Amino acid sequence: MKLLAYLSLVGIIATSCTSSRIKKAFKLGHLDEQASGILIQELESGKVVFQHHADQYFMPASNAKLLTFLQANRVLKDSIPSYRYLETADTLYFWGTGDPSLLHPNIHGDALLKKLEASNKVLVLADSDEHVRPLGSGWAWDDYSDDYSAEISSIPMYNNQVRITQKSGVKTVSPAYFASNVSLGKSLFAKRAYHANQFEVPSIKNDFIEVMPFITSARQTADLLSYEINKPIYLQPKKFDERSRLAYAGKVDSLFVPMLHDSDNQIAEQMLYLIAAQKNWVGPTNKIIEKLTKEDSLLKPIKWVDGSGLSRYNLMRPKDLVHILSKLKEEVAEERLFKLLPESGSTGTIRRMVLDDTRSRFYAKSGSFGNTYNLSGFYRDAKGKLYVFSIMTNLANHGNVNTRMNILWILNALR
Repeated sequence: MKLLAYLSLVGIIATSCTSSRIKKAFKLGHLDEQASGILIQELESGKVVFQHHADQYFMPASNAKLLTFLQANRVLKDSIPSYRYLETADTLYFWGTGDPSLLHPNIHGDALLKKLEASNKVLVLADSDEHVRPLGSGWAWDDYSDDYSAEISSIPMYNNQVRITQKSGVKTVSPAYFASNVSLGKSLFAKRAYHANQFEVPSIKNDFIEVMPFITSARQTADLLSYEINKPIYLQPKKFDERSRLAYAGKVDSLFVPMLHDSDNQIAEQMLYLIAAQKNWVGPTNKIIEKLTKEDSLLKPIKWVDGSGLSRYNLMRPKDLVHILSKLKEEVAEERLFKLLPESGSTGTIRRMVLDDTRSRFYAKSGSFGNTYNLSGFYRDAKGKLYVFSIMTNLANHGNVNTRMNILWILNALR
């Protein structure tokens, strides 16, 4: 009994010292002078090491992708529902599932193209624009031409982006379908027309790579598919038939990696449509989230409006994100989980965040836009002890570089 009491006292003292160090780092970084919320817990015991406004709401930015990850992993298991189809005697009807891998520049999915190319029947795209809203609720209107605001669609192609490269005076456009829509301009910046797929790139730069979203629609998708397979694709919107089948192609981890490591917004948004396809639901996004919320009590205290976190309407608390992370740890094998999450000093958006003690690591999702930076994940100390944490900062009157440094001080104190 005396030994047990002694060990308990040592544990309390050790935790107290850790809490004191974190509190000092918290004040040193002036996080107490801006909107911030923190929750750090020992994962195994659930003991709170440090908290500050852990039950207050903040804009999560791309930390919302952790919730998308949790829901998608539960529903999709390991395979991507690539498209839905129905074949009659002379016609192949097909519907999109939201699969973002099709001709994605890094994933190179081609399952739907192979199906269409191999068919000798009339090809009919049966999708309707009614079930998709290309831009998310609460997205900034003037981001429409920026690569991180790629549109949402039933059949994304090329990540719904045009890539324009110039090297040694030679310009390349991908997809080549849009080559005639690209012109040279006098601006230093590339831009797309607001209401049309007309793109302008700088004429005063020698070499450049510009990436811009294109405007999507079912009609545009049919034209792009027809261009790729050199066959006519007819557009005839209709509700998917109960006899239709889902075709699967590719592993869902091939989508989780760019979504979490590169914080790919377009893939994150399309994840919700993949969930809907698996459940025989239809969009748009708000309807999918509404149905998920009815199924999962975890979502009820959260304001969740998009899959990527690009919207400033999203609201989550540090304790919500810690709960989400704890569920991920329960439901995803640790080795896989820590490969899918970015690793400090090594991969993804936190590859430049290096701890003082290089024996320690954290595996976490960052989330940022103007005046907001959040970091939520798992921290493993030099002795192998695992913590779960969420550090959220909003409304800073300085750059996110400073906030990242302040957060790193807190994690360095967790040793």
